[in-house]
Amino acid sequence: MAKKIQDSRAFLGALALLIVGAIMAFKVGFFFAPEVFGSGALTSRWWWEIVLNLQILCLAFMWFCHHNRMQQGEGKWRLRAVFNFIVGIISVSYPVILLVVGAYFDWFRVAPPEGSVVVLMLAGIGLWAMGSFIMPVFTAVIVGRRHLGAAGEALGFKPVAWAKTFWPTFVVVGLLVIEALRDSVTLYMFVPIFMYIQGALPYLKKAYHASPRDSDI
Repeated sequence: MAKKIQDSRAFLGALALLIVGAIMAFKVGFFFAPEVFGSGALTSRWWWEIVLNLQILCLAFMWFCHHNRMQQGEGKWRLRAVFNFIVGIISVSYPVILLVVGAYFDWFRVAPPEGSVVVLMLAGIGLWAMGSFIMPVFTAVIVGRRHLGAAGEALGFKPVAWAKTFWPTFVVVGLLVIEALRDSVTLYMFVPIFMYIQGALPYLKKAYHASPRDSDI
């Protein structure tokens, strides 16, 4: 029997991240595999209209996810909720950030050079690393490890907990290594999916293990 979602707000946060992961995967695929998706897909108006509408939806999901936690939290717990909200908003806003950058450099009429795309990918990986690894450590310092519950199980040298917590990251590293060895870019489009799955895992854990009082939207 499937587990019941007990915290629908946390589930909305996870859903927002997964949607953005799919958007970013298509973006990468449009650029590196134009023979599959078509040469004009990345700069097409229909694609960006879809992205903007989904972007609004994802921002709304992330707001619903964190609003009550920031409003009802006190002291260090409120500070933790605010930091988590900021990281979540930045994470789901990356497609529209690319939209603004693309408009500034006129990439909607002329496709961006590969070097610029690589820089944006590295920037995205940097933001992902900060949100997925640096901020959780920062949160542990603020609230104390003993208050993290299941999230604190991966702290310290615990390979099994690491495997359960960071398996999407291991997949990302594996894909990057494989493509570097093959001198290929075919699998790059799958990298954003697993990056955002990594970000969504804490939300999913919260959704299935919260108390019933968190289920309202």
